[in-house]
Amino acid sequence: MTIESQQTVLRAVAAMEEHTGTVPGYRRAHARGVVFHATFTPAATMPSVTTAEHFAGPPVPALVRLSNAAGSPYAPDRKPGRHGATLGLAIRFDLPSGAHASWAGVNLASFPARDAAEFIRITELQNAETGRPSPRILGHLATHPHVLPAVKGIAGLPETASFAATRFNGLHTYYAVGPDGARRAFRYSWVPEAPAQPLTDVQRRSWPPQYLISEIRQYPAVGWTLRLTFAAPEDPVDDVTRRWPDDRETVDAGRLVLGTPVEDQAAVELTVFDPTAVVAGIELSDDPILHFRSQVYSESYSRRSGEERPAIKPE
Repeated sequence: MTIESQQTVLRAVAAMEEHTGTVPGYRRAHARGVVFHATFTPAATMPSVTTAEHFAGPPVPALVRLSNAAGSPYAPDRKPGRHGATLGLAIRFDLPSGAHASWAGVNLASFPARDAAEFIRITELQNAETGRPSPRILGHLATHPHVLPAVKGIAGLPETASFAATRFNGLHTYYAVGPDGARRAFRYSWVPEAPAQPLTDVQRRSWPPQYLISEIRQYPAVGWTLRLTFAAPEDPVDDVTRRWPDDRETVDAGRLVLGTPVEDQAAVELTVFDPTAVVAGIELSDDPILHFRSQVYSESYSRRSGEERPAIKPE
């Protein structure tokens, strides 16, 4: 497991602040979002896969934050050419023991950096004013071809009419520890129950640049299936730039259903959805980006919790 130096973490956050349009008082990524109460009901088969509390049987309450992944709270939810934005679903399971477990997924199939140095460099190649990469990214791709699938995936995201129709992938590898002590490497996805919802021509003309939060607030009983994908021995477990083949074993591990929006959104915005916050029965892989994210989230929280948060124009 790689723990980055504080200097590296500070460099990463500085790059985000300079190149992604962050605003004081807001998260350094996924700045604009909305938090819902939710319920997660595990599948009946899961106690044989993992001893983790939230898979033990009874439904557990949760908080779910749906977000635009941009550093700026003013970033649009769709881009020219009928392209969509990177979106996120973060969840905090509130467990019977009083503990919490958190995950954070995005609507990407892979990530454009496999370690802290690559993350800092690709962040420095963003243009805060346009929200697009600098032309210099071509040189980076020439020397880092393994990130090309993720960069192409971000550029080619389809626009969507709703968070409810979006699939979110955890990207990182974890280990499920069963009652017999067996460890199985897995990645997870939240698979939407709603069908794909591309924007209609009427919506494209009439909806404002930011619309996803307003839309999801009106959507009743949104649901996702939690799907675990298990690694084969040859699959990388510490590199989020590399996808696993589509024929890997999967299991539907439970169902997530949104409830009502949290009443005090300003207060709940202080919640940190740290993807390394696991409980017994789930273990972390040595993925350097997974552990680096935890450090960056901590620094982001430290900064934004001490800053005055300006109000942004509602959708």
